[in-house]
Amino acid sequence: MKPHKKNRNRAYYRHHRNRVIQRKTKIAKQFGWDSRFTGYFAKGKVHCSCWMCSQKTNRNGFPHSQIMQLEHLESQLSDYFYEGEF
Repeated sequence: MKPHKKNRNRAYYRHHRNRVIQRKTKIAKQFGWDSRFTGYFAKGKVHCSCWMCSQKTNRNGFPHSQIMQLEHLESQLSDYFYEGEF
């Protein structure tokens, strides 16, 4: 249940959860995916592993923000070690 009730009962949330599950299972069947549990589709987004769905993920599996953070940390380390040589 949501923390802020708006005079809606459980049947309302159950109905919309089932509606979302049905929509995502139709999408999964179109792509040929097989799922044992339909409740899996109630959480998050449905993605496949094609290059269009995973364009924000690098081959190593790091998101763009983490790649930028790693590059920044590496540049800090290289600056630290090169300053000691002078």
